[in-house]
Amino acid sequence: MGRTIASITQTWQEEEAALNRFKRALRKDDQILLDELLVMSRLHLAEASYASNLYPLDMYLIAILLELYKQLKSMQKVLPNADPFKAERVEAEKEDEFIQLLNATVSALFDAPQKETAADLVEIPPEVQPEPANALNYADFEEAP
Repeated sequence: MGRTIASITQTWQEEEAALNRFKRALRKDDQILLDELLVMSRLHLAEASYASNLYPLDMYLIAILLELYKQLKSMQKVLPNADPFKAERVEAEKEDEFIQLLNATVSALFDAPQKETAADLVEIPPEVQPEPANALNYADFEEAP
């Protein structure tokens, strides 16, 4: 008698086949990275067979996350003083400094009293004003055949 339920390996192969169109749409270097992630998910097929209450793709994603987390932890052991979030804090500090400079510049420009000149008081009629450089002029286009 045959099995009525597909094995976890067969299910994994079906999921991998379903990802082929997505994989082909990726750039070549991203395709290689996706293949590496799929290999990571294969490392836990035996454990995934016990989790029959989960969807197959969920099991594979959890297996990939587990392997990536193990790699992160091993790197943290090698570099104990490395802070993975330090770069984000530095970027946030730079962003805050930029926003403060931007606010100071805007307030200096708009809060300073402006002198009215004679040129500001003269209105230019709309027919004399020049057209913007990127304005479309439909007179240049020919009628389509």
